[in-house]
Amino acid sequence: MGSLEYNNWEILVEALNDVEADIICGFLQEKGVPARKADSSPYAGAMRIIGGQVMEVLVLVPEPFLEQAADYLLEIDPDMEIGDND
Repeated sequence: MGSLEYNNWEILVEALNDVEADIICGFLQEKGVPARKADSSPYAGAMRIIGGQVMEVLVLVPEPFLEQAADYLLEIDPDMEIGDND
């Protein structure tokens, strides 16, 4: 898959866990929007489970797709917090 050829990945949303992030990424990819989790390390995901750490998983999309991806997510959940809320 050619999704790694983009340089400017932006935070779209903070998923509550890996499963939610995978669902969001899959949904966006089906719509033609490249999407990936910021944290691709399986060890970090395991530490969230084993260590009981509450750590959100960032879903990233290339900057040119940011607005389109946000629109898709807001269609299915109008209350979703989009972007980097820090």
